Amino acid sequence: MAIPAQPWSTLTPEEKRGRIYAAADELFAREGVDAAMPVLADALGVGVGSIYRQVGSKDDLVGRLVIVRAGILRDRFASASAAADAWQALVEATHATVDDCLDDALSQSAWDAAASSSDAVREARQAATDALAELVAAARAAGTLRDDASHEDLRLLFCALREVAGIGRAGAHRLADLVLRGIAIR
Repeated sequence: MAIPAQPWSTLTPEEKRGRIYAAADELFAREGVDAAMPVLADALGVGVGSIYRQVGSKDDLVGRLVIVRAGILRDRFASASAAADAWQALVEATHATVDDCLDDALSQSAWDAAASSSDAVREARQAATDALAELVAAARAAGTLRDDASHEDLRLLFCALREVAGIGRAGAHRLADLVLRGIAIR
């Protein structure tokens, strides 16, 4: 993690928070939420207290990063809902989310825990879930999904991948294909 040349003491509070969020995003995505705050502080070249003064507790910091991720999912699913080919959009959005599950240790380790302590995180996650439900509804309306197919089928896939990420990329995408085939009419 490279530290920008501008000294910490010359940054505005907003710039400090931006630097913290960027470094924390990289660290927690790579190592998960068990990464120690002193590691983050070392990467930033500051003390742990400087981080807490800017962003609150570690839970607050992780919560904000989960909110950002939930927003990315919401936007992905909403965009896919508007696509002309609902089935292809569902497949592409599902596989992109599988990659997120595999590549992002923060998503794997903090998605549920962060929601248990924050209304804002719960609301962001619900918005992503609602967008996924709309995407599945669009695919069903296009005649590509079984009547009993639900967004919960895909949520189960994503939750499972957080638990079994060790199956590897090919295995994870194979599992996604199996779930998608299971809910498709085709």
